[in-house]
Amino acid sequence: MQTSSNQRSGARGKPIPPRAPLYPQIADDLTFEGVYHDYFRHVVSWIRAMGVPDAEIEDVAQEVFLVVRRRLPSFHNDNLPGWLYRIAQFKVHNFRRMSWFKNLFSRRKDLDPSEGSSIVSTPAMALEQKQDQRVLADMLAHMSDKRRETLILFEIEGFTGQEIARLQGVPVKTVWTRLFHARKDLVAMVAAQRKQTEAGMP
Repeated sequence: MQTSSNQRSGARGKPIPPRAPLYPQIADDLTFEGVYHDYFRHVVSWIRAMGVPDAEIEDVAQEVFLVVRRRLPSFHNDNLPGWLYRIAQFKVHNFRRMSWFKNLFSRRKDLDPSEGSSIVSTPAMALEQKQDQRVLADMLAHMSDKRRETLILFEIEGFTGQEIARLQGVPVKTVWTRLFHARKDLVAMVAAQRKQTEAGMP
């Protein structure tokens, strides 16, 4: 069966629902199927912003919705996205803890940063792209969790300041402050990286 243009397939071949508005009118009779359809893409975006490797994102998202299925009947709140966001944070924390534990015993297979991206024309270009992505990932890893998540949600995932504020449970002013400092940190790290590269040139 052909997948529609606004609905792509996940790693297991199941269609991933399109990203719905972040704050639709929340019905009194929430169903798991409805929440999954409306928020799966949002949850994936949040998990990516929290630094989970692409190859692991869908698995962590499914773990989030296992919790949602179990706890949805007891949900009584007008901020469903914020509730989902906190569950995602908890699952990402568990993922990092378990990854650290597993890495004590076995070397983790490196993730191909170009997976899912457009095909590059030469091996040299592919290597350069991977190097750039590794440098950026290393820079983001040196930011505080709050600044990194805010930066990625705003600059890459396209969430508004108001949406991020509700997700993180903070004033909008705090979002802009985190975004300002995250951008400042990134500019400083890029400048330091450029200076180091130039110093190593013959």
